[in-house]
Amino acid sequence: MKRLLAVCAAALLVPVAAGAQVYPERILEIQRVQRSTLLISYQGRERRENREEQTERTTRTLKLGAAGVLSLGNIAGDIAITRATGADTTVEIVKTARGRDINDAREMLPLVQVDVNEHAGRADIRARYPSGDDARRNNRRNLNVSIAYNVTAPEGTRITVESISGSIQVTDIRGDVSANTISGNIRITGAGRVNAAKTISGTVEIADAKMDSALESSSVSGDVIVRRVTARRISASSISGHVKFDDLQCDRVSASTTSGSVIYVGPLVKTGRYELGSFSGEVRLLLSGGVGFEVEANSYSGQISSDFDIVTRGQQGERRGRRTSIRGTFGDGSAVLDLTTFSGSIVITKR
Repeated sequence: MKRLLAVCAAALLVPVAAGAQVYPERILEIQRVQRSTLLISYQGRERRENREEQTERTTRTLKLGAAGVLSLGNIAGDIAITRATGADTTVEIVKTARGRDINDAREMLPLVQVDVNEHAGRADIRARYPSGDDARRNNRRNLNVSIAYNVTAPEGTRITVESISGSIQVTDIRGDVSANTISGNIRITGAGRVNAAKTISGTVEIADAKMDSALESSSVSGDVIVRRVTARRISASSISGHVKFDDLQCDRVSASTTSGSVIYVGPLVKTGRYELGSFSGEVRLLLSGGVGFEVEANSYSGQISSDFDIVTRGQQGERRGRRTSIRGTFGDGSAVLDLTTFSGSIVITKR
């Protein structure tokens, strides 16, 4: 229960934190989940109280077509989505109950339902836990049931996933993908369009994706990692985690973190703009390729160093009060680097 309250408190505090504007939909999602449901569900159960486990598996085949719309909602449990070889969407629903004994676990299973609504190329799948009154009628103040979704869908399917406690993995889906969870990791690979990937407590990783749109990803207490991604714009933020970029092809890249480092590895794009900032961490660039850049770097209580022969305006490593700054150009200056940290160092080096 303490953990549940901490997670909810973190969600409510998000709007006052840096970069918090990306989270309002998460707060609305929490408000839509009945408080009684959260209190009776899955959090904070001692292992000794739930020694026995019972599982129920069901499979639904959905006729959504090659570019259908699938929406998944969950309270507790992991979600895995992969590309199908055929035209149908298949959803395996794995319900797991944990109780004091086998009978206790078996009695819990029917109390949690999954509603599946399908119509005209769209499907909505939601986990439904009993309300507080229903739980009391069934003498179930402690209901430890999780639901996992294992989904295969045509690559053009448009997918939205919302979860409270559980990890989300999406592989080789080329349609629009939006993934949000409160407590869990998000990993998206081989995507064609990622509208959003956000978690409050967990790591976000986007890899091996090519898209003609913008990518926005964030975590409150976890790392954000973007690898081998092509996109028009990439934005990543964390409060207490690192932001790591590796081999991007993108015209505009921005990253911010409060108590972590920002690391960029790979080539720059001509005419690209890179805005990288940390409050109490290092900003480090390991650059490859021959693209020149114009740089403005500021550290308020750290050092700035570069392996590149930057033609500076003013004195390199110039101090203004406690602040160290560099402004200058390397090569043709076709890319722009805007680098800031308060209590960390800025390092620009060759890969």
